[in-house]
Amino acid sequence: MHIETLGRYQLVLSAMQSIQNGGWTAYAAVRTVTAPTDDDGEILPYQRVESDTMYASEAAAIESARSAALQAIASGAKTRAS
Repeated sequence: MHIETLGRYQLVLSAMQSIQNGGWTAYAAVRTVTAPTDDDGEILPYQRVESDTMYASEAAAIESARSAALQAIASGAKTRAS
């Protein structure tokens, strides 16, 4: 798991390896570091990104998670996992 701080945002990035095929899946969450409660600061809840995509390496999965997190920050939208 990688935790990065970007301005007032905290990015939580991770990758998990599949035991079936060895591919990697990407996960991300974004929170503001200045929010008084977790719910107030949640921009992107922890969730799998690009659910149909398997990555060849952990680094590629982390990069995809970072991209999804930055996109969530740019849009400013609060999304919920379904």
